[in-house]
Amino acid sequence: MSDAQPGDPRLDYTGQTKAAVNADYTDMPGGAQIVLVNKTSGAALDGGTLLDSGGAGSVSVSIDASTPGGQYVLVATDATGNELAQTVAFYISDDSGSTL
Repeated sequence: MSDAQPGDPRLDYTGQTKAAVNADYTDMPGGAQIVLVNKTSGAALDGGTLLDSGGAGSVSVSIDASTPGGQYVLVATDATGNELAQTVAFYISDDSGSTL
């Protein structure tokens, strides 16, 4: 049984390619931003995706070729930067195939 209450924003990892990470979202407010965050350093990568209308749907966040390998999450934040939801952790490999 989930701890999420009806209306709580959710962000669920659905897969990835070399070029993008995909997720489904529900109950997101308009203006939410989805960003790629390095799980080890906590640093958010430049870019991300702005959800103009919010609600529910699917999102694809681009992975820049220069993104270092490692463990990442997608994080949804509101317009003031407060965290709303995040995905499970996933790994991105660098060009050499390393995830560290």
